[in-house]
Amino acid sequence: MKKLICSFVAILSSAMLRADTAAVEQVIVRQQWPWSTDIKVEYKLSGVDAEHPVNLGVRAFNGETEIDPALLAGAVRGNVYGLSESGVGELLIDPVAIFGEQSVKLNNFKVKLSLSDSDSNANEVVYKIFDLTAETGTFPCKDVTRADIINGRYGTFERDFSSLGEGFATSLSDVLIWTGVTNDVAYSTTHLVMRKIPAGSFTMGQTGIAEKPHEVTLTKDFWIGVFPLTQMQYKKLTRGVWDGSGAKGDSRPVESALYSVFRSVVTNSISANLLGAVEKVDYPTEAQWECACRAGTTSELYTGKSLTSETSENLNAIAWHSGNSGSTTHPVGEKLPNAYGLYDMIGNVYEACSDYWAASSNVPGYSDGAAVTDPCVDTVQSDTPKTEGSNTYNRNVIRGGYFSLNNTDCTSAGRNGHQGNWTAYGFRLAFTVE
Repeated sequence: MKKLICSFVAILSSAMLRADTAAVEQVIVRQQWPWSTDIKVEYKLSGVDAEHPVNLGVRAFNGETEIDPALLAGAVRGNVYGLSESGVGELLIDPVAIFGEQSVKLNNFKVKLSLSDSDSNANEVVYKIFDLTAETGTFPCKDVTRADIINGRYGTFERDFSSLGEGFATSLSDVLIWTGVTNDVAYSTTHLVMRKIPAGSFTMGQTGIAEKPHEVTLTKDFWIGVFPLTQMQYKKLTRGVWDGSGAKGDSRPVESALYSVFRSVVTNSISANLLGAVEKVDYPTEAQWECACRAGTTSELYTGKSLTSETSENLNAIAWHSGNSGSTTHPVGEKLPNAYGLYDMIGNVYEACSDYWAASSNVPGYSDGAAVTDPCVDTVQSDTPKTEGSNTYNRNVIRGGYFSLNNTDCTSAGRNGHQGNWTAYGFRLAFTVE
């Protein structure tokens, strides 16, 4: 059993004022022994309001020696970021995480708290978690704020994209990845997690694969699934069954998704069950998909790296493809995410978009390199329907490649078209903020 003894815990708190009103006071520090080595710090905030959230600064001292702030930061969890209400709060300090020892004696442990301005977007909702276990009505939704993630209320997170892999890089200035979403299978089975993607401009397309790079502006924020929709999520969302023809598994992605059938299911029953009449759930547009996939990159892969490699390690890190999949789908979330915290955007299954398929030479922007705003090919292209017997199926855009490819389709820009009904073919849910 891990044991850490604090023979004496002293309280050293500061009441730094913010906006002439906010203060931290009445600090109590005590060890959770014998049930835990953690040190619990309780405090009272006054003069705080939702319009002016504050951060709680934490410093700790072993005697007169201050504990390395970098080590301390990794050992503190609790209410320290984006605090928007006065009242009692608490945080925990894990000394074992600081000192890396199972037994250590702290003769004079001190904690000092202070207040500072929080980010203006501290209470922005960045994730939505839909509980798919309800048997009737719309599914309950929990909004998860930036502060919720950074305060560790939902497990692990990352703010430095480069820490996920050597050479990983993004131009996003505000990275916040909820990595803990992969630690609970509920989030890929009985719950649906969606991430907010902000409106803005990005470069769409890639030189050398049949289209011209061009600037795209998306004028509205949108939400997109953290994972491609899984088989259990589909059953829950439709309150029905899953009867695909590929590899079965609750956390494996939906596949064999015939476009003319599945998009209707998404925009009707799934949309109604998920959001009611508030918003319209659909596949993402092709532009939304690529914006979400790129996450601040302009490279072939969303890590800032290229596709080509002698050992394919660049693709292996993020995707199930022909070189590592065993020619089958895999449970979602097993590879590394992009800087928005989206998993399996490349590989595993192709992902359908709401655009009807058209060759790059027929799509504005792709064909001439001109800047476009909120693009979507929303009319059926006359040269693309496929006839099988008495049925005619329209092709739609599919993105990201799949488990039996290792080529330019397995990139942020690679695009193709298909009518579906194929084990390589799945989708990810999205809706636009109107």
